[in-house]
Amino acid sequence: MGRISMAFAYTAAERAALDARARDILAACPDVGGFIRRGLSRDPHAEALVYLRTARDPAPVVTKAGEFQGLLSAATQWLRRQGIGPGDVVSLLAPNCTATAVLYWAAMSSATVQPLNLLFTREAIAAQVNAVKAKILFTPPPGTPGGLYEKTEGLRVLAPSLERIVVLPLDGRVAFDDEVLVPTDARDDADVADPNRIVALLPTGGTTGAPKVVPLSNRNVVSSAIGSMLAVDLEAGDRILIALPIFHVGGAFCSSLPALGCGATMILPTATAFRNPDVVANFWRIVDAQRVTHGALVPTGLGAVAAIPLDGADISSLRFFGTGASVCPPEIERRFLTVWPGDVVRQVYGMTEFAGAITQGPLALGQRFGSVGVPVAGAEVAVLSGGRLYEGPSPTGEILGRGPQMFKGYHDPAQVGASFYEGWLRSGDLGHIGEDGEVYVTGRAKDMIIRGGHNIDPAGIEDVALNFPGVGLAAAVGRPDSYAGETPILFVSPTPGKSIDQSALADFVRDGVAEPPARPRSIVVIDEMPVTPVGKIFKPRLREIAAEQAARELLTAALPGVAFELKASHEARGLLLTATVPASAVEIARKELGRLPVGFEIIPSPLVGEG
Repeated sequence: MGRISMAFAYTAAERAALDARARDILAACPDVGGFIRRGLSRDPHAEALVYLRTARDPAPVVTKAGEFQGLLSAATQWLRRQGIGPGDVVSLLAPNCTATAVLYWAAMSSATVQPLNLLFTREAIAAQVNAVKAKILFTPPPGTPGGLYEKTEGLRVLAPSLERIVVLPLDGRVAFDDEVLVPTDARDDADVADPNRIVALLPTGGTTGAPKVVPLSNRNVVSSAIGSMLAVDLEAGDRILIALPIFHVGGAFCSSLPALGCGATMILPTATAFRNPDVVANFWRIVDAQRVTHGALVPTGLGAVAAIPLDGADISSLRFFGTGASVCPPEIERRFLTVWPGDVVRQVYGMTEFAGAITQGPLALGQRFGSVGVPVAGAEVAVLSGGRLYEGPSPTGEILGRGPQMFKGYHDPAQVGASFYEGWLRSGDLGHIGEDGEVYVTGRAKDMIIRGGHNIDPAGIEDVALNFPGVGLAAAVGRPDSYAGETPILFVSPTPGKSIDQSALADFVRDGVAEPPARPRSIVVIDEMPVTPVGKIFKPRLREIAAEQAARELLTAALPGVAFELKASHEARGLLLTATVPASAVEIARKELGRLPVGFEIIPSPLVGEG
């Protein structure tokens, strides 16, 4: 179970010792390949990876440490035979499985890997591949979940740098285009251990406009893994459940690489992980059967498994549980802790540009309410507020970080913009530093709802709604408004098997939100909350729905009896409303939509509303 500590921060001596230990490990293993060998060589017969093909797989695919190292060497040799060297880019569009894990770490250790978001469209995939001039792309076979292979058919026409598209199996085998890899102890003689060599090119910043790619070096990636490894006290013999996809820094550098680097075991709960309802339904049985010691889920995942009864599952092995991607609402944490009797769900806060965690709630320390922990080993945090930089207790401002994990700039130098401030990485997140150096994230600058100049933190609305019976998830965003600029709108989805009394919820939220301007103008109940591939609530889609709702009200009142179509989308220039109206109604529509603080375009069509 989680350890209980009354201390919320390291002493100066403890902090110095932690940072010194991280520096020593990094000096001994400054590259990804060397760091992985550090862990796998401890016991060649230990389980390195356990892959569950189904949630109740009676015979999971187990790869021992010595075999995993041999497969990494075999994959490297295979890449070399294809002409892939340290300066070449390997794109990967595949879910978590044994073959994906081997290819990912082999490509990073011997070339440069570009892990692609599985929800990317075909056009976004082409744009990302073109941006880094990838030479080879790996993806699952035809007919597998997500239609990944189908997205890549004919992709070489759109991405001329691609020389080959290779199929990876999802059944636990390690094979490239049906060529089964045989473990080998052959070592790669290429010069790949340079700490400054770029080993990963990670997409970030959405899928519209020019691709935004984060280059990460050996030093960035290994420093991140060391920080997370030390924070959660991960060591040989531990067993960590990998719920996040490997294309996400949380799945790669906050969990998988720390496990590989210390000799722990990675547990992959099916290729679709928490998008698989059977994994959610059998979560506690998986923890029991696999004797999981460490786990982490995004807040939406925590809420889902909190509703699953133990049914006799023995979860006494589980001593650490974390959460990240967004700050966990206290009500969801409370529900989870009624099932898992730990002291607290420890927060992780990070960025792709920081190669993973900036702060983390360490297993050795307690965690104050609302805190996202303290800086991980090697990292520093400051707050920029009122033009002043605070490196200790601070007022609310923008959170900044620095350390060996920090990237040096985007792949396209023109995109760096305001990413840095006097050598610090700007997060774009609002928060403050507490009295003991613990960090509190209070919101995303772009998530702040601004109603007539009044700044409204959406968390204050969401936390109230989550205390109402039947509410599983809640998200507040700004709805465009012709008078106030924007007003709060609340979206909620029910806990599985429950229903929500919308009228009673409206009264509950009105009474619970103290500031009148922060009370939602409307509440929308949706069956399924839109989420990102890692399970974080996808607020851009909610903003689109809110904009469509506001525009529809204006046009319905101004064009009675006239049919029209509305669609909101996020383009490179921001949120855009597109209205298709009869030609005779164009001027009225332009006047009405012009009242909203949102970009718009009007498409005249004689087929809409006119015979």
